[in-house]
Amino acid sequence: MNGGASRGVCPVIAGPTAVGKTDLVVGLAARFPIEIVSLDSRQLYRGLRLGTAQPDAAELAACPHHLVDFLPPQERYSARRFRDDFQRVAAEIRARGRFPVLVGGAGLYLTAVRDGLFAMPDDPAALAGIRAELDALSDDEIRARLRDEDPASWQRIHARDRYRSQRALEIRRLAGETMSDLMAARVPDPALDWDYPLVVLDRDRDDLRARIAGRLRAMMDAGWLEETAALLERHGPACPGLRTLGYRELVTHLGGEADLPTTLALVSLRTSQYAKRQQTWFRAQPQLRRGAPDDPALRDDLAHLLERVCAGA
Repeated sequence: MNGGASRGVCPVIAGPTAVGKTDLVVGLAARFPIEIVSLDSRQLYRGLRLGTAQPDAAELAACPHHLVDFLPPQERYSARRFRDDFQRVAAEIRARGRFPVLVGGAGLYLTAVRDGLFAMPDDPAALAGIRAELDALSDDEIRARLRDEDPASWQRIHARDRYRSQRALEIRRLAGETMSDLMAARVPDPALDWDYPLVVLDRDRDDLRARIAGRLRAMMDAGWLEETAALLERHGPACPGLRTLGYRELVTHLGGEADLPTTLALVSLRTSQYAKRQQTWFRAQPQLRRGAPDDPALRDDLAHLLERVCAGA
């Protein structure tokens, strides 16, 4: 693997949910002066501790984590804001003589950091009007409009991904062009002008499904349902944080629309489907290595990459 010069390099350790990213990187933190920048679109929400598998106290003590548990659940977030926040945090880490490592499974956020953002009109008032109109629509209505206005995005974005479907519509209406056309015209613009070598963690799908089911049981035993009920009472069901996979199904259960066993089976199924989509996306990305977190060859290559990054400070 060729990690390049140490300054201007941020390794990326990515892969599907529940694959074992955090355990691997926390172990590496005992050997290297690294800090994790979370590449996760939901761990950033404050209070969504259990359902998004935010790092626990022991993991935080072993390795600093950034862009976790800081955003109020009622706020929206974006790839553009993530890129800005990443650049700030990464520069602060390097100024301390330490090294950022991006860790997570949000492909959209990785694209924003590694490849840059496409040009968009800067018109907050117009965007607010478009967003208010779309917020009032049901999920099915959003999908129907996306099919009519941006068929390529309708095919690419999963039918249950309300957030990305609506975002594609917002872009189409604000920019007057489809997201696909804007992405095709994008000029490469990596954040901080750094390199982002990618190591993809992966597992056999049966193994990953079993890990997802086990993590779901552990989350419920730890009080995930009670956490969701408290968030629901405080913020209401429409807040963006509670539209997260898992939380939205528990909100439906708490509203009396489904019993708990049915709800948990649905969460497990949808999480496994989401993990499969992540696996497909990451396997198509340019990468240094892909393998299971316990693969000795992958661990050795990753350690060698971090050695080169840290030695060039």
